Amino acid sequence: MKKLITINSTMLPLNMSNVDTDQIMPKQFLKRVERSGYGEFLFFDWKKEPEFPLNNEAYKGSQVLVAGDNFGTGSSREHAPWGLQDWGFDAIISTKFADIFRLNSINIGLVPIETSQENVDALFEKIEATPSTNIVISIENKTVQCEEIAFSFELDDFSQKRILEGLDKIDITLGYIDQIDSFNKSRKKWMPKLA
Repeated sequence: MKKLITINSTMLPLNMSNVDTDQIMPKQFLKRVERSGYGEFLFFDWKKEPEFPLNNEAYKGSQVLVAGDNFGTGSSREHAPWGLQDWGFDAIISTKFADIFRLNSINIGLVPIETSQENVDALFEKIEATPSTNIVISIENKTVQCEEIAFSFELDDFSQKRILEGLDKIDITLGYIDQIDSFNKSRKKWMPKLA
């Protein structure tokens, strides 16, 4: 998992509510076990429409997705955040995220930022007026700044640490390897060993 301290990028607008994981990453692409290579399938059916935002060159390279209310609802597939990250997004801003989607995103270092409808609408207006508008997200300070639009966001300290240091669940476990070894050595020989 890569370390994220500050994201300084343009934004891609997806002004739609209740976007579910079945649309973010359709079922026919869930057969693979590796996490890479899903970006090309992101919003597969919706990308068939030429005016869909991911097809717009003005938003190419945007690392921040600004989405409508209730993003990531539906099934718990991890492949949805994988596809978003593989496409190049480091953060998603919405008024609400489905709980499982939010956790799956944090687990891979994709930052879900919840804010008010007023802030999301202001960002949509800003992008519509000037698609090249930059946004700066500080993971360290838990703040968002886009010209005169500024707000803070919630991120628990443990998730913040993981994202700042680029720690996935395996990295966290490996941080306890000495204690795990010590525990294994202290167990009676007839008891199962921890791998």
